[in-house]
Amino acid sequence: MFLLSFIPDALIQLVVNGVLIAGIVGCVVSFFFGFFVRWMPWIIPYRMILQLLGLILLIAGVYFKGGVGVEMEWRERVKVAQEQVKAAEERAEKINKDLEQTKKEKDRAVAESKAKIKETIVIQATTIDEKCKVAPEVLSIINDAAKKPK
Repeated sequence: MFLLSFIPDALIQLVVNGVLIAGIVGCVVSFFFGFFVRWMPWIIPYRMILQLLGLILLIAGVYFKGGVGVEMEWRERVKVAQEQVKAAEERAEKINKDLEQTKKEKDRAVAESKAKIKETIVIQATTIDEKCKVAPEVLSIINDAAKKPK
């Protein structure tokens, strides 16, 4: 059925309908064979072939008609799914822009918080003595640095 996508839909419908109509005509002619023999006596030897060919064409036409119907239904579903994907991509693009803006704001808040803590450390640097003993005030600064910025 994949190869049918390269053939125009109208041509496929024409061929399938042609096979179906030929099968119907073949079956009708073979059913009313006695009526047609009056005007065309040369078809008498071809009666069995005409009946088989008409039946085969009728069965093939019905089968192909159903197959083409299903193919067209799937093509419609694919078209709807592609439209939904396109709409989802547009929504995703908008949401990504919003997320990027939010991330930039959080990064800015983190940078401001880091700068503020660094300034506090520079101001409190005198409380750290030569032996690197940490005063309780410095521990509170370090704890503040570990918190998430708001």
